[in-house]
Amino acid sequence: MASNAFSKTIFKLASGLFLTLGLAGASWAQGAPDLSGVTVTVGTPNKTGLHRQLLASGEANGTPYKIEWADFDSTPPLVEALRAGHVDIAAGGDTGVLTAIANGAKITILAGLVERKEGGSAILVRADSPLKTVADLKGKKVALPHFTKQHYQFAKALDDAGLAWDKNLILNLNTTDGLSALVNGQVDAFVVWDPNTAIAQKQHGAVILQNLAKVVDTPSVLYAPTSGYTDPLKRAALEDLTRRIIRAQAWVNNHPKEWSEQVAKLSQISLDAAELQASRSSVAFIPATTGEAVAGWQKEVSFFYKGGQFRKEFDVKDIVAKDFDVIVYSENKKLAKTN
Repeated sequence: MASNAFSKTIFKLASGLFLTLGLAGASWAQGAPDLSGVTVTVGTPNKTGLHRQLLASGEANGTPYKIEWADFDSTPPLVEALRAGHVDIAAGGDTGVLTAIANGAKITILAGLVERKEGGSAILVRADSPLKTVADLKGKKVALPHFTKQHYQFAKALDDAGLAWDKNLILNLNTTDGLSALVNGQVDAFVVWDPNTAIAQKQHGAVILQNLAKVVDTPSVLYAPTSGYTDPLKRAALEDLTRRIIRAQAWVNNHPKEWSEQVAKLSQISLDAAELQASRSSVAFIPATTGEAVAGWQKEVSFFYKGGQFRKEFDVKDIVAKDFDVIVYSENKKLAKTN
């Protein structure tokens, strides 16, 4: 959940940026670039991310550039597509992005996303399972899409329970195969996120063993390949689209009924699952330079490096887009006035 520290940091720094906001706006008005020949491919690692949010909110309409969509099951394959030049911007779990950077990918974090409610990241078990705590998972098989945000959260949960990571018991399965393995009794637990969590609960009777946001909850990330971030025309499109993405998320937060109906239709999931995931989520964008966010991501990098899962350790402050702070502040300020 977003802490008061995040809010205090945002308001503390905002006052020093409002002059910059005015100058940036004036510069754009004086010479807006022609983006008619630009195509931005938006990557989405789940059934309720940017693709559906931008469509449902109407923010995908009327862009001065063309938008294409690229949908994935989780962040790791999305990041590989981004690395190969097939995705221009995406939002999702931080772990997959940090893993790619540790493996040499050139990615820039444009903003952070904090969950202000409990969210749907969870360890799931069957309704008839005798397992009641994380400690009960000792010697049990668990399905988990590796190097997702939930991978980090689950690893920390095991640490807290005094359990070691057992590669023979923690199986790397995608969301579809993981759910099937849980339902069919091939694994004892399934680690996943919404709307997959909600689908498992509503359609298959799964129950939450542990909400993972209560274990550790580093901000998720809005990110782009550094090549796009540094290209003048693509960068201009990314700036405009980032504003739209922030507004789309605000629409989702403020219209849970309409959002549930839209995501059920767009993602072809049951309405009750869509309503459940909407009821426990309220996401806010924060500047990527926010101290608490950077510190959290840095701890995550160190955690995986010390565990031998990252090839190198790096400074997160070197891969965040400081100048996109202006965009996040200005859009949040506008939204605060209208809400």
